Amino acid sequence: MERRSVFMTTLLVVVLFIICVTKGATAATPPKLAPLPVEAALNMRYFSQYSPVSFSGDGEWLAYAVRENTRNIDISPEKFESTGIPHYGSGADIYVLNLKTRVPRKLTATDDSWLPTWSPDGRLLAFLSDRDGSGQARLWIWDARRNQMWRASQRNIRGAEIEWLPDSNGIVVSVAPVAPGTADVEKETNEPRRSESSEGHLGHEASSTSVRLYRASATPGGPSDYQRAGPWDLDRYRADLVLIELRRSGDSKVIDEGEKIATFYLSPDGTRVAYAIPKRFELPGSQQVVFDLRVVDLRTKRSRTLASDIRLNPAGGGFRWSPDGLWISYIAAGMEEKRADCYAIEVASGKLQKLTDFSPSSSSQWGSPPLWNGSGHIFFLREGELWEAAIGQSQAMRVTATHTVHIKQMLDRRPNALWIANDGESTIALARDPATEHDGFYRIDLKTGSVSRLAESGGCYTCVVRQSSIWISPDGQTFAFLKESATAPTDLWISAPDMSEPECVTALNPQLGGYIMGSTRLVQWLGDDGEELKGTLLLPAGFKQGSRYPLVVWVYGGDSGADHLDKFGVESSGPFNMQLLATRGYAVLMPSAPETAGSLMFDTAKTVLPGVSKIVEMGIADPDRIAVMGHSHGGYSVLSLIVQTQRFAAAVEIDGHGDLIGSYGEMDAAGSAYGTAIEEHGGDQMGGTPWQFRDRYIENSPFFFLDRVSTPLLIVQGESDRFVQPFLADQVFVALRRLSREVEYAKYSGEGHDPSIWNYADQVDLSDRIIEWLARHLQPESGVEINGSQRK
Repeated sequence: MERRSVFMTTLLVVVLFIICVTKGATAATPPKLAPLPVEAALNMRYFSQYSPVSFSGDGEWLAYAVRENTRNIDISPEKFESTGIPHYGSGADIYVLNLKTRVPRKLTATDDSWLPTWSPDGRLLAFLSDRDGSGQARLWIWDARRNQMWRASQRNIRGAEIEWLPDSNGIVVSVAPVAPGTADVEKETNEPRRSESSEGHLGHEASSTSVRLYRASATPGGPSDYQRAGPWDLDRYRADLVLIELRRSGDSKVIDEGEKIATFYLSPDGTRVAYAIPKRFELPGSQQVVFDLRVVDLRTKRSRTLASDIRLNPAGGGFRWSPDGLWISYIAAGMEEKRADCYAIEVASGKLQKLTDFSPSSSSQWGSPPLWNGSGHIFFLREGELWEAAIGQSQAMRVTATHTVHIKQMLDRRPNALWIANDGESTIALARDPATEHDGFYRIDLKTGSVSRLAESGGCYTCVVRQSSIWISPDGQTFAFLKESATAPTDLWISAPDMSEPECVTALNPQLGGYIMGSTRLVQWLGDDGEELKGTLLLPAGFKQGSRYPLVVWVYGGDSGADHLDKFGVESSGPFNMQLLATRGYAVLMPSAPETAGSLMFDTAKTVLPGVSKIVEMGIADPDRIAVMGHSHGGYSVLSLIVQTQRFAAAVEIDGHGDLIGSYGEMDAAGSAYGTAIEEHGGDQMGGTPWQFRDRYIENSPFFFLDRVSTPLLIVQGESDRFVQPFLADQVFVALRRLSREVEYAKYSGEGHDPSIWNYADQVDLSDRIIEWLARHLQPESGVEINGSQRK
């Protein structure tokens, strides 16, 4: 039975491959103009978000991880902490593609497997999996030559890095600590604990108490307790750093133990590991984490702190070794960082050099990690331009100064090193043309700074969230990348460096090929303050010029709507795939909605409503059949709009909130207060506490204006959402019910913040519920088909 299953799986993969490479030429029937079934949109397979596409060292294989939505489970932070299985590993399997035959093979099944990483010699593929039935993330190995698979270690993995030694005989990973060493954690982290038993509790056993105790002290200056109970629990990074020695049957050698490890990288010679330690939140009411950067020797286990209290992005991954292993460079980043200067640290001496001195920007800086060349020069991105810095110099040089494209990613041929061709004269980058809002590959002349386009085909190369979207073979002659478009989901492609004759080598979702999808166009308008704005308009499938259609506005305050132009489904996967609406006769607008500190609610109306009017003026939208939808902060944006206008015939608010003061005070079971940082200095930009800016908090809280609502509202909430606590949705529903407004409230038990990773049954229910709600209130002339049945 098992052999038959493996055979059928292999046969299916081969069939899917044939479908992809022939680009549907052999399809029996052409695509049809019909509603995309909810099951077809949800029975999707996705490339695992943070798993790499990995070339084998000999260039024969590509390895990648694919997640099946029907097997997905929403992984809470607590479950990840106890199992090591991340949300992008849930329901994922490992595939290998033979680059000579172009035949893919599925290595794992019915478990959770992710993060495939080839050994330098190209023989062994390491990956993380719970395939031994333990429910724990563990390290596994597949031998490509012998076709053998085994568990490399029984240690429980806690982290997202697999670092091979250069000789392919060992792997560095972070694992769950074995030694207790945590008796005093509560006093350091402010974690709740059960109270000690005491006499005098009648009717209960002394051991049955379930109280949670939280403490805060009156410390002068006030921030110390906040550092221990900030937006999230930094102690979740605590792990042991170990070397698993494959020649010794998976023996593990502890390198460093009991430390908080955010991200780590092995030195090029394989003798040392550098890792970032998240120490604390820099300020109360902020998401800025400060890190120590430490190096430990694999042989002696001696560690040294190279830099203290530096700003990195929340994952702590914005640093890189130099190719010779003598230096480590990093870009300052994070919520509070405005300059994003480049630094280099001499590993031997610990000497820190500041290589740039930029003026502060008005917005937070989240620069990508720097890359090196072979002569001590460092390349990095700043505001869409390529810059070059050098050891011993305090002034960086801007390589590109054309402003014709916005560079999004540099390419690295090997870890830490910039991909350079033509005897060091040029490199290739992934960039966006601001005129067309399309991504493309561009060649950059490193001497003159000139930029020339290699390929721009209306596809999105960065829509799958990951650190890198392009991978390069060891010989530098083959690029692998993920690509999708507004009408086609993500697949894996390969090409020569000049982008000539790119070839699709997967077909993850052939069930979508039978339907005509809606196409996108870029639209522009002026906001109420005269600001030029752009957005993405998804046209109904089978769009006819001169016909008016119901319009759904998907809003997210602060978003750039043009970024969605080439994304499949324009917003997200699962229930948020807007092709579910486009194939049912709706147009969908993704507007840009810039926000300024202290006036979020009013900014949303001033930018979004003129965009809606523009689509009406274009003769596309029916002015009497317009709805608005949004998720998370977009749910807040929905409420902000419907308390200021009667323009919308229906609204859907998902995992959002309407009360900034309520959001400020939300707290999870561990004592972490996510909303405090969001409201003070995060996305909601209030600039301080409610006691400092009471009127500002109220003026930007739709809850206090719900008596103005006349739009029928559907509220959706995950009952286990830790980012937007469910009581905030309860609050909106109770208020609108008290005001006798038309409102429905769907609360999903056990689900978290992101419906695209909810369990399959709840995703189906939510998709159907949204479609029915819109059909009921916007009444498309032809009716709306849900899974084969017409509903008016």
